Amino acid sequence: MPSDTLLQLGAIGVLFLVSIREFFGYMKAKKNESTTSHYGFNEEIFNELRSMNSNHLHSIEKAVREGNDRLIESIHNGNTKMIEILGEIKGSLSAKR
Repeated sequence: MPSDTLLQLGAIGVLFLVSIREFFGYMKAKKNESTTSHYGFNEEIFNELRSMNSNHLHSIEKAVREGNDRLIESIHNGNTKMIEILGEIKGSLSAKR
């Protein structure tokens, strides 16, 4: 084989190896870029879900507090009515003696 042909084959081989190295470097960079963008997208979804959860928890907490306040008020009103009725009964019993 002439040395000229051997030199051309060597040059083509070097170019082929360099192009393969660059191709895999490009693929690696693309993979890292897509992972980063997906992570950022997932982070945005996570933050939105966190704020929705927080809003729902606050609304549930507000409803429970309002329910407790109404329950306490109705118990207090019921106890007041019972005291009034017991007072009337006691007054009626005292008057009969």
